Amino acid sequence: MAKKLTASELGKLKSSLNKKKNEYIKTIDGEEYEVAVSVEFRDSLIENVAMAYIGYLQELRETSRNDELDNELIKGTLKIVPVLAFREFTNIPVPKKATLKDIIGLSELLADKGITEALLSKFPDGEYQKIVNKIELAAKSAKSVVGEIMLANALSQDGDDSGLHESYGSDESSE
Repeated sequence: MAKKLTASELGKLKSSLNKKKNEYIKTIDGEEYEVAVSVEFRDSLIENVAMAYIGYLQELRETSRNDELDNELIKGTLKIVPVLAFREFTNIPVPKKATLKDIIGLSELLADKGITEALLSKFPDGEYQKIVNKIELAAKSAKSVVGEIMLANALSQDGDDSGLHESYGSDESSE
């Protein structure tokens, strides 16, 4: 017989999704730490990681408009995914309102101390890959939306009698 979705039953379902397991990790210099890691990676939290990553890329794009973009910042965005995952799926204190530079700095600290590698190995099998897949899907969707906006912009400029159209993307066909 099927159960009814009562308020009590919904509470049980929610608490089952929030289960954490204490894991022990060591830094490269032998310090041991206890970290609570989610047993199950909820889709809604995976979505939070992907959206945060896209948000930081947006911040990077805004920075580049102000000519403050540097190679370290670009390189650093590749390292932030684990930190964003740690924010959602562990008890490591990663601030929700941290700047991109703050997140990159924390990412470098955790990687340099060996914590990133040690902690990722404690994630349940396949769960980190779900995060990476969601980010790839979100990035493709964002790229598609940007492409549609650029196309609409180009089409709206067809009435321009100069025959020249401003382009903000790379022209891959002009080799």
